[in-house]
Amino acid sequence: MMHSSRVIALAAALLLGGWLAACDAQPKEDKLSIVATVYASYDFAKQLTADFTEECEVKLLLQPGGESHSYEPSPSDVAAIQSCDVFLYIGGVSENWVDSLLAQSSRPEGCNVKLMDTVTPVYAEADHDHAHDESHDHDAADEHIWTDPQNAQAMVAAIADAIAIAAPEQASACDAAEQTLLQELEQLDAAYTELSDATKGRTLVFAERFPFRYLIHRYGWNYVSPFSGCSSDTDASAAALSTVIQTVKDTGVKTVLVPENSTMQIADAICEATGAAVKELHSCNNISQADYDAGKHYQAFLWENLDVIREALG
Repeated sequence: MMHSSRVIALAAALLLGGWLAACDAQPKEDKLSIVATVYASYDFAKQLTADFTEECEVKLLLQPGGESHSYEPSPSDVAAIQSCDVFLYIGGVSENWVDSLLAQSSRPEGCNVKLMDTVTPVYAEADHDHAHDESHDHDAADEHIWTDPQNAQAMVAAIADAIAIAAPEQASACDAAEQTLLQELEQLDAAYTELSDATKGRTLVFAERFPFRYLIHRYGWNYVSPFSGCSSDTDASAAALSTVIQTVKDTGVKTVLVPENSTMQIADAICEATGAAVKELHSCNNISQADYDAGKHYQAFLWENLDVIREALG
């Protein structure tokens, strides 16, 4: 989360530089400019503009391999936001800095797409089973909305609408790309639903922080995790860790799951105590530099995740 003093300092710098002008009042380059805060929305925008890449520039604020939950925008990031045609942000607790920034800005609302508003939010109270410390704050909606393929479809539709408004001359190409992308996401959803129907009542065990609430909520699996979400402010309690270990023993689970970039400390402890193996489930919160350079898409990660979940469910 960005400190208020940081926001004020950045806003002041922008005001002094004369950058807080309305979208239609800014000197524009020929290219359509899109700025996204996280990988999933960035990748959707890239796929939607694939047929007119020479006329469009899509920027990911979060550097590949970077940690989104502690991200703070640099002055150049803020300048990119202020000057872009379309700004895509999630609007969750890790992006409270966006509200502060936009409050200082005269950007028209139509230039900014808050993707959290395109889906039904899910809270910790909607979970099935959990081992985490119940003293944690459950008031905020989980922000990892894209982990659910149906939510991804809603995000794609909203992004496509914004692109068509910002660049009407590209609306036809964007619409064609949208239909293709939506079909692929529907296929993903169908495959996840088929697996869910075949594995009802089974439990997924997470051995790290938990960014998969929307995925679990959509497909109805039971789960246990030592954390309620992705907050880096607390460590897993001994009681929560003990509950996860006991769940693995009681259920006979052979595979426990961690998100990308896990420290593996908790997973190693669980595996040592139970003999379980560990597999990575990618949250698509951010990607590695190698995957970024290769242009790996959201769908590829979700298909890989499906295979991991199938193995974890036995």
